[in-house]
Amino acid sequence: PDRRTHLVHVHSMWHILLPVLAYAPRVAPQQPSSHHGRRQFLLSAGAGVASLLQRPAWASSVGGSNAGDKLLNLPADRLADIVRADLVERQFLATADFTRAVYDEGALFTDEIDTYTLPKFIKGTSALFVKDKSEVRLVGEVKADDREVVFYFDEDLCFNIPLQPVVTVTGRCVLSRDPSSGLIVKYREYWDKSPTEVLKTAFNRPRKAA
Repeated sequence: PDRRTHLVHVHSMWHILLPVLAYAPRVAPQQPSSHHGRRQFLLSAGAGVASLLQRPAWASSVGGSNAGDKLLNLPADRLADIVRADLVERQFLATADFTRAVYDEGALFTDEIDTYTLPKFIKGTSALFVKDKSEVRLVGEVKADDREVVFYFDEDLCFNIPLQPVVTVTGRCVLSRDPSSGLIVKYREYWDKSPTEVLKTAFNRPRKAA
């Protein structure tokens, strides 16, 4: 299926907000699900936005360590602390600025619609959001064990497109660990609402006081 297919057709503002960003080829087919991922959420509103989303938008400082500097077999509580700092301090869901040393270089990032490689996740996330106008909030605690890391999030995402619309997304992430290295090899993100419901949050935001 064409990953750049519109999800909604309403009026011109919807066309600015429509699902976009097929920034990586499909790695593995996904089964239909009621959950939805944000990286299939918008569709480019013209060639200018498409060019922006296709640019190599990450530098060596983004994504942390290189392939040779991995933190192997970390205790669960230490890994939870790192993921918490990545989420709360570095806002990695909106910036892709995370501790790469705890991820396997072959890690796959899945959002129920597509699966992306680690470099494509970094590139696409970096290009898609305005980090200074986005905010990611941790809901509850980051929980980790030898098998996985799980956390819930509540985020306001400002899209790097004309008018810079902001939507609110809530959901959870599950990060699966490799049993031999302890590194994160799978990232799975789930939304609480459908893309159409999330889009509507851009039009129902509270007005700021003058």
